[in-house]
Amino acid sequence: MTVIRPSVPSESAAVIEGLSDEQLLVAVGVSQDRQAFNTLFQRFSKRIFAMGMKLTRNEQLSQDLVQEAMMTVWTKSPLYNLDRGTAQSWIFTLARNRCFDMLRKKKRQPQTVSADDIWPQDAGVDMALTHEAEGPQAVEVEQIERLYAQLPPAQQHVIEQIYILDRTHEEAAAELAIPLGTLKSRLRLAMAKLRSLIGVEQ
Repeated sequence: MTVIRPSVPSESAAVIEGLSDEQLLVAVGVSQDRQAFNTLFQRFSKRIFAMGMKLTRNEQLSQDLVQEAMMTVWTKSPLYNLDRGTAQSWIFTLARNRCFDMLRKKKRQPQTVSADDIWPQDAGVDMALTHEAEGPQAVEVEQIERLYAQLPPAQQHVIEQIYILDRTHEEAAAELAIPLGTLKSRLRLAMAKLRSLIGVEQ
C-alpha cells in the first residue's frame, strides 16, 4: 500500500493554509497541487482515524483507512463538484465507503456489529428515542451501509455531523446552516428510520 506523508511546508504554505476545504480540493483536482493535498491531509486525517475507530474498533485498520481514504481523495478529486455539497461531506463520504470496503475485504463483519456501534447514543438526543430495551439489534456491516443510503440526504448530513464528525447539535446546525430545532427534528426522524429499517422496536 502506498503511504502518504505530508511534505515539508514551503514559503507558500501560509497562503495554502488560508484556503477553504473546497478551494483546496479543487486545487488538488485541477492541478494535482501537492501542498493543497498536504493541507487537506492535515485537516482530515485525525478525524478520519477517529471515524475508523468508531466503525472498526481496530487501530491498525483505522490507520490504513486514513491512508486509503486520502489516496482516494487524491485520485478522485477531479470528480468533486462544488454544487453537490461541501468538501468535508464529500471526503467523509469517500472515507466511510472506503471503510466498508476494507471491512468486507478483511472479512471483519462480525454478527455483533450493531446500529448502536455505528451511531452511539448521544446525551443530547431524547433517550426515549435512542434506548433499545431489548439490547443492540445485530446487523452486518454491509447492512449499515445500505440502510444509511436509504435516508434522505438532509438526514444523512445530520447523522454525519453528529455521529461521524462528533459535532455538538449547535455546531452541526451552524455547519449545515439550519435552525437547531430543524436539526433535532431531522436527527429524530433519521434515527427512527434507521431503527425501523434495522428492525428495532420503536
